[in-house]
Amino acid sequence: LSTLMLIAPTMSVPMQILTKFGAAVCIVAVAFPHTTPVMLIKHSVWFFVLNFLLAGVVLAVVSFGHGQAMETNNLAVYFNISPQVLIFSVLAVWLVLKLAEYLFTPPFQEVMVTLQMQIQNKKICMNAMGDTGCSIRDPMTGQKVVLVSFQAAKEQLPDQIVNAAKKYFETGIPDEKGRLWLISCQTAGGNMLIPACSAGGLILQHGKKTVKEPFVTVGITKESFRQGEYKAIVGADWIQQLV
Repeated sequence: LSTLMLIAPTMSVPMQILTKFGAAVCIVAVAFPHTTPVMLIKHSVWFFVLNFLLAGVVLAVVSFGHGQAMETNNLAVYFNISPQVLIFSVLAVWLVLKLAEYLFTPPFQEVMVTLQMQIQNKKICMNAMGDTGCSIRDPMTGQKVVLVSFQAAKEQLPDQIVNAAKKYFETGIPDEKGRLWLISCQTAGGNMLIPACSAGGLILQHGKKTVKEPFVTVGITKESFRQGEYKAIVGADWIQQLV
């Protein structure tokens, strides 16, 4: 939709810049629907700056008379290229990004953190492992998910949650009275449904760094994590803020 600025009447320069930044915010919000307001603005600024630089380069090329295959208006740029060139360009960009990710992404290192949260007015404290490959969202609430081992943490969980989770693991039928619902979880063994509940006041600590989350979803897994070395797993979004 932002490219339709190309066929709109030519606006003033301040209005062009304002509209371009508004489009950047909308695009970033669609691409990252669960980001924080601060990260939304940060990503939007980067998107706007890079997009603005691209428009400036194209306008410079056009001004020197080398832009026969391009059209510009209101800082929108249209390249008159064939579908084959477009598909090849998209694949080339994807390959470059994958290569950069392979070369510059640091190897995974286990990060042990201290986890505190509150479930049904019961305060829970346990050790957790940060897993950069774990990124689960609760489709019902849109919240991030903390995975907790039922076997390792059942003595700390509220009795109502323990009884409801135990019933589900035995019968495969969720107990609505236990205030549990099911979320999808993909593991090395395949996709599975696990019971989940709501928690509040999440605090993650690693060294001197602390991350807080007002509300999260707790996914309860039947299996223990590596012979009980830790009771929970937290995902990549939090770990990036702690290390």
